[in-house]
Amino acid sequence: MISPKPLASLSARTAAVLLIFAIFVSAPQHLRADAKAAPPKAAPTKAAAKPDSNKPADAEVQKPPKNLAELLNLEDRVKKALDKVLAATEAIRNKLADPEIQKPPKNVEELLELEERVKKAFGKALAATVAIRIGSGAGSGVIVSADGYILTAGHIVGKPGQKAKVTLADGSEVNAVTLGVYYSPDAGMLKITDKITENKSDKGEWPFAEQGNRDDIKLGMWCVALGHPLGMKKGRPPVVRIGRVLKIQQRTLQTDCPLIGGDSGGPLVDLDGRIIAINSRISGDITMNYHVPIDVFRDNWARLKTGDAWQDDVPKRDSKNVKWAFRKVVAKASKCVVRVKCDGKDTVLGTIVGPDGWILTKASELKGKKRIVCRLRDGRELEALIVGVDHRFDLAMLKIDAADLPVIPWTLKKTPVGNLVAAAGMADYPLAIGVVSVPNRAIPPLRAAIGVFVKDGDNGPKIEAVQPKSPAEKAGVKKGDEITHVNGKPMKTRKDLSDTLRRFRAGTKVKFTLLRDGKKLELTITLAKLVTPATRKRDMLNRSGVGISRRHDDFPLVLQHDTALRPTDCGGPLVRLDGKVVGVNIARGGRTETYCVPAAALVTLMYPLMSGQTRPKPFEKPAAEKPEEEAPPKKPPLKKDS
Repeated sequence: MISPKPLASLSARTAAVLLIFAIFVSAPQHLRADAKAAPPKAAPTKAAAKPDSNKPADAEVQKPPKNLAELLNLEDRVKKALDKVLAATEAIRNKLADPEIQKPPKNVEELLELEERVKKAFGKALAATVAIRIGSGAGSGVIVSADGYILTAGHIVGKPGQKAKVTLADGSEVNAVTLGVYYSPDAGMLKITDKITENKSDKGEWPFAEQGNRDDIKLGMWCVALGHPLGMKKGRPPVVRIGRVLKIQQRTLQTDCPLIGGDSGGPLVDLDGRIIAINSRISGDITMNYHVPIDVFRDNWARLKTGDAWQDDVPKRDSKNVKWAFRKVVAKASKCVVRVKCDGKDTVLGTIVGPDGWILTKASELKGKKRIVCRLRDGRELEALIVGVDHRFDLAMLKIDAADLPVIPWTLKKTPVGNLVAAAGMADYPLAIGVVSVPNRAIPPLRAAIGVFVKDGDNGPKIEAVQPKSPAEKAGVKKGDEITHVNGKPMKTRKDLSDTLRRFRAGTKVKFTLLRDGKKLELTITLAKLVTPATRKRDMLNRSGVGISRRHDDFPLVLQHDTALRPTDCGGPLVRLDGKVVGVNIARGGRTETYCVPAAALVTLMYPLMSGQTRPKPFEKPAAEKPEEEAPPKKPPLKKDS
């Protein structure tokens, strides 16, 4: 059974661990055990893998780090790169501000010259532009050889070996077969299978367009796009459009030649009539038209011609191939991780902070749960009791009936921006890896509101309008009321009201003192989240990816990093490359950020949480629903990172 008196069950071993931890935070730098600790020895390198036969010949994929030594080298290079970027930002901006861009025509004479070149440019390419139909799918293409090889977009080909119908520029139809497809850049190839007849060509060859060269492509240069917009239409030849090159990337060109569905696979030619790219896709704006440079096809010609189908196999940041080298980094910390289950469901992680059953986890995920169980790494599932809660950091201390649990390798040493970190889970591999993003900082509460429009009045902010279905309307606030006090604090101006409400989180119950027709009135209003078009967009972006934690704001101090940690995986330790734990992950804050409570803050909270003084009362409501005067006592000062 779990002891009802938390500190009474505090073993000598746990007490010793906490005492050393407390002494450690105040010890001089030169006395700390990890102040001069050498980096761990490199893990044994993995045997070299055989070359991947599916790897594209032109795509040299860098391998992820194999051991700790390579991880430390990567971390050092990240820091140096960050320093260089910060130092050179202004120089780069100046350089990019003046690229070599071809100038547009300045007068009618130059416009007439451009017109003449456009007419000559599309002549030969027009005859080589075709419509392609494969099953129910359709697109465009361009013949690039006398023997009938056709270049098109990869998504038009789909897969090798399919029968296709090709409609030539003169309206006649021939048979073809799909060959290779390189999915990553969207490049595909077909081959006409019919024999050319004498009436098709005096030379006995298919009409084809000449290929250009990527090196000749310049920003601002004029170009011509051809294809069959919205599909081939009887009696309509390939459609001509002009535009300029807006952006040049290794495997993508962007132009303002207007494209639409059906144009995919058609040619983009320069003013000399040479193919410089193949139409690929579009985006929202009329200027966002994307093309695959011709060199992508040329560099992969042999594989496309033989009917190969492949894509770039680049291990993602959180793939096992990349996380393999982090196994030694999280080896000790992962033994101190438990899975917290509430009412039978996986809820969050917990971190063992005392060898006789003390577990630190995320408090807000436990509210309203009837039964809490901790699953240890060895498979045991033990019932847990909440013995302490700190609402400011959203931390809860759990107690399970266990002994001789692992001791977590804390450190209070400062973790600077650029350091690589790993979020430890219960497995050998980390849950996610990333980098420290910004120095330690506070996370303010999200803006809360009551749903009124106010102006300055004689006795305080005066209500001009009450929004329908708002907290104010539900509480009985009416137009013309004047707000004189909020939780007993005088309100003189609308700015006073705005500044005061900024201090509260959504869900907090706040007492408002009003004047209505000269009579004093007191109302309790539960604040709601401020909703505007900007907040809607922010929330939509932040929820993309792995989602965000329900409580992800209003923290006195956090270490922010960019690991893509799922909300249900918060509560576990964050580890740096020497295997030391720098804190406990407390919230997924957005698409680009996860928050960790630093160890320096945790050490000031450990004893109060274990003492039972902050144990929640039966059926206690969340702190966010309490009036301000019922909030916990003023927070103690946090010790800064050393």
